[in-house]
Amino acid sequence: SSGINAEYGMDGYKVGDISSLLNANSSVDQTPTNDLFATNVPAAVAIEEVYVKPDPLPAKGKRPKKTKTIETEPEESKFPKLSPEEQLLIDKRTLFIGNLPVGLKRKQLRKLFADFGKIQTLRFRSVAISDLKLGRKVCLKTNKINENATSKNAYIVFEHEECLDKALSKNGSLVNEHYIRVDKVVKSKQEIKEDSKNSIFLGNVPFSATEEDIRTALVQCGDIEYVRLLRDAKTNIGKGFGYVKFVDSSGVMFAMKIKDNVEVNGRKLRIQRCKSKITLENTKKAKEVRAKQKEETQKKSFRGRKSKSSDKDMFAGKKTKSRNKKFDPDRRPKGKKQKTMSKQKFDKKVNKTSKKG
Repeated sequence: SSGINAEYGMDGYKVGDISSLLNANSSVDQTPTNDLFATNVPAAVAIEEVYVKPDPLPAKGKRPKKTKTIETEPEESKFPKLSPEEQLLIDKRTLFIGNLPVGLKRKQLRKLFADFGKIQTLRFRSVAISDLKLGRKVCLKTNKINENATSKNAYIVFEHEECLDKALSKNGSLVNEHYIRVDKVVKSKQEIKEDSKNSIFLGNVPFSATEEDIRTALVQCGDIEYVRLLRDAKTNIGKGFGYVKFVDSSGVMFAMKIKDNVEVNGRKLRIQRCKSKITLENTKKAKEVRAKQKEETQKKSFRGRKSKSSDKDMFAGKKTKSRNKKFDPDRRPKGKKQKTMSKQKFDKKVNKTSKKG
């Protein structure tokens, strides 16, 4: 080793000198390897691997539907559903107003009926719109109303039922050259009978006719309480019939006398007495009772046999017994000769006849 050091000019070198120089100049932390496994070092955080199932591939020719998941809280409905008893109590406090001018606003209508009591709600109905595709709400907000429309209806709900009797005094009053009709929504049986006695039915009414046209044609019969023409809610076009109520029954008698001579816009009106709903219901019930009585009498007088084809009791009659072709002497097949009797049978018959004799 001394010879090798002399060749390369390293006479004073000792083993371990280079490693000591390197350790002195290095800035690396000379920590023992055992310190790496000390307890002071924090443990690594455990990460769990979760297996996610892939979505199935869509079928050929079909695209996967995009679904949106939006978390929403359930909203309470603005108008909760009412029971029939609760709805009836509200209907008893509601007032119907017909033949109102189209240009009438809510403030003006509220002023007319504000003196009779506190108004709870007010709403307009049967307003004819110009564009049916847009919808009613959009047309009302944008003021797109049919130009041919002349009238509309309204409903007012009071806080107390007593206010309705006071508000009925406005029936037949003029509002912008329109005779308005004020009436209750719910009526008693006596009120319905009185209405039918003093009212008439009108048919063959022109579609363009107004309440004022019919009023002028029938004023000669007597004092008119109101005129009611049925119209389409969307287009406000008349349906061709209506009703007229007089103050007294004498107006109905006079209208029946001149029923063949009343014209409106060049068309003759068809006038008839008006029947109440109660009488119509009674007639329907009577017809149903008569129909049941007929069915019962038919079942009692029924003598036929129940047919297998239908469940109803139908008279099928008695089936005639079909004759057996083998034992029918008169019925013989055509085209075949009659069989001759054998000698043995012939002899037996002869013997029998001879014994009897």
